[in-house]
Amino acid sequence: MGYSMRALLCVGLVGGVVVAQVPGQTGGLRPLAKKLPEVVLSDAVKTIPVRDFGLGEGGIARRRGRLRFHKDDGCVTPGGVHVACRAVGVKLKFPSGRELLVAPDGAVHLRSGEAAGPYRAGLELMLGDGSTVRISLAQSRTKRVRDVWVCDGERFLQPWRRGKPAKKDGATKHWSGIRLACCGDGGDLYRPMAIGPLLVLDRVLVPQTRLDDTPRERLVVLTDPIRKSLARMPRQHRETDAPVRRAVAAVAAVADRGDVIFPAGAALRRAEHDRLRWLLGGGFELQLDTKKSTKPRLQLFVGHSPLPMVEWLLGPSTAAYMTNPRTDQIGKRWHGNGTRLSVVIPELQVRDHLSELPQALKVIHRLAR
Repeated sequence: MGYSMRALLCVGLVGGVVVAQVPGQTGGLRPLAKKLPEVVLSDAVKTIPVRDFGLGEGGIARRRGRLRFHKDDGCVTPGGVHVACRAVGVKLKFPSGRELLVAPDGAVHLRSGEAAGPYRAGLELMLGDGSTVRISLAQSRTKRVRDVWVCDGERFLQPWRRGKPAKKDGATKHWSGIRLACCGDGGDLYRPMAIGPLLVLDRVLVPQTRLDDTPRERLVVLTDPIRKSLARMPRQHRETDAPVRRAVAAVAAVADRGDVIFPAGAALRRAEHDRLRWLLGGGFELQLDTKKSTKPRLQLFVGHSPLPMVEWLLGPSTAAYMTNPRTDQIGKRWHGNGTRLSVVIPELQVRDHLSELPQALKVIHRLAR
């Protein structure tokens, strides 16, 4: 039986594979075992909230307020994080009790003594309430803390300007520097780097007491563009020969059951020890193939099938390809020209000037060991 026929059978199953649940999500999925998950699924579209990383809420308050200037110093974010600005550094005080200091040399410090960096040009911190704190550092020896912006959606406040306190609002330029996400209670810092719909998270700072509770790396698969590419693919393949029709019908069936196969908020269990392959819902498996050094492939398999049904070639312009079902075309890997995916979370896509693609691939290779 070819992979396309097995797919048509498998998509009719709702509970063919156990898919674990991300902490904090609701639903009927079984909780994960003690081992920390390597992959989580997110249905985010344009931007991705920190909570979708499956690494905690970020130490913010449950009740959301409005971004505002603090009466004494700096700003308060919608989630209650106080951003205090001084010449000696920028301190973030989280409602959880966690404190984070960005020093004038660009190093990020926890009160317990752990540090990361230094990030000499500054950095942008993504908070659990959706706001960001952008800290620009000057290269001179005096007044290293140059500008601080706190942003929430279309609202931009500047509590520190040209080395001095300020209370200015307006807009800021695109950030081209390092970004870190504040996870856990606010003090678990990860660097997010996206390769198309695959977000790679590299842990850069964590309290010593939380080392065993936080994964060194985490992958987040953005399912919205993946599901949309599966839905568009059948419209691009209208050949009349039977093998192609069966393969297209299988892809269409997968697209119709996308919420079962790619449940939002799920954490995926490893299917094999020697390969980056994980269990999905409905009898499907997801694999990350890194044989191509600069363009890894995300592959969708029907159970233990040796050939993927669909492959997503990850990169700046990710495309989905249907595995060639015709036996008379030896050596041709894909059928058709591919289905382009829309660009997602553009602000987190890997950037050449920061060498983020090689760094993201290193993180993926660590998982493979």
